[in-house]
Amino acid sequence: MKIRDNTYYPKHEFNKSYPLLSEKLLDRTLADLAEKEDILVFPTDLSKIKDLDDDNKIVEGINDSVHFKNIVGFIGQGSENLVIQSRFSEQNSDYFFNYLLQRVLNINIVDLETDISFDQYFYQLLIYVFPKYLNSAMRKGVYKEYRKFEYNDSNVRGVLDIARHVRVNIPFRGNIAYSTREFTFDNDLMELIRHTIEFIKLSENNSKNILRSSKMTQKNVAAVIEATPRYQINNRRKIINANKVAPVRHAYYTEYRILQRICLMILTGQKHGLNSNGNKVKGILFDVSWLWEEYVNLLLGDDFKHPQNKTKENGIFLYSEMYKRHRNLRVYPDFYNAATIIDTKYKQLDSSIKREDRYQIISYLHILNCKNAGVFYPTKEVGGLDKIGNLSGLGGTIFKYGLSIPQEVADFSEFSEEMLKSEQDVMTNLVAKLNNA
Repeated sequence: MKIRDNTYYPKHEFNKSYPLLSEKLLDRTLADLAEKEDILVFPTDLSKIKDLDDDNKIVEGINDSVHFKNIVGFIGQGSENLVIQSRFSEQNSDYFFNYLLQRVLNINIVDLETDISFDQYFYQLLIYVFPKYLNSAMRKGVYKEYRKFEYNDSNVRGVLDIARHVRVNIPFRGNIAYSTREFTFDNDLMELIRHTIEFIKLSENNSKNILRSSKMTQKNVAAVIEATPRYQINNRRKIINANKVAPVRHAYYTEYRILQRICLMILTGQKHGLNSNGNKVKGILFDVSWLWEEYVNLLLGDDFKHPQNKTKENGIFLYSEMYKRHRNLRVYPDFYNAATIIDTKYKQLDSSIKREDRYQIISYLHILNCKNAGVFYPTKEVGGLDKIGNLSGLGGTIFKYGLSIPQEVADFSEFSEEMLKSEQDVMTNLVAKLNNA
């Protein structure tokens, strides 16, 4: 049973094809799955997901149907492997999803093997996104925590260890056995990250490109190596077990908790697929609406401002200063400049703009006093700029722009070439025309 995002399926067919997963996934919230199961969600910060809040569901039961939302990825439990592809996928190749990953996450999809099963592809994907998780965590600095150190010298500065002192210092030669608790960078978590780096170096043919995908990645890999002088490959099992029983819990180090999980998934045999004898669901999921918005941000570049709704960055005041009581109320268009407002939608909009979306962009256009406002969406049809009409009253043009997603291509290379043609059309038939309107 092939599953695609934003699609309805008969509930009885889904339950029959995935009896274990249907019970685990149906009507459970994204936040609950991320917390209680071994599932990684990208972006790791759920607050960055615009159209999918913490209390939304990956798959929702509606009468006799199940509805899959804006989520793609890989989920498994026991012998069941569920692959959720984008609705633009063809047969077994989801070139559209792969292309978004390549552009937004800087993953070199061309180097991913194409003749492997989906569960092996899942494992390779874990390794390819590892640098992103590493860089996200290292923005908080190198992780440090208290660790017990044992000493045997004459400079006593900790708790005496009588049993060890008797064992190693008889006859007495002036040394005292003692132990201390010290803040150190060389702890079990940093050792786990180091083991993952060394594992990728040895196990992946493309390890150099993975661990050198950016200057930031190279810098952070070097910082991990420098912080772990006690690294020994023979200690890998010990380090894995120590991290399993002591997950990172401090809220400040949320990114490190997620990095810890992905390191454990890489090092504990996920290469054999999503199959697991445990009761937990395992997988990695991507919010496609977030990937789509970040991809459009790359296309539009510095020509447009990109406010952040969930993080309250670069919002536009809804009222003038004279309304003191509501002066902090703001709105957040996805993209705007002096002439044009663009709202990204990962929806099927080939027929018309939905009413709530239309009212939203009209309000943005009025508040910013722009000339144009519209939606930017992916389509299987012939895309391009569609000027819907000029507004009555204060005026302004309402439009929609469909970016053509190539269909029936031979391979990923051809798909990328066709996508580049669609992207070139954005600047000539969208930005330039609207700015000169």
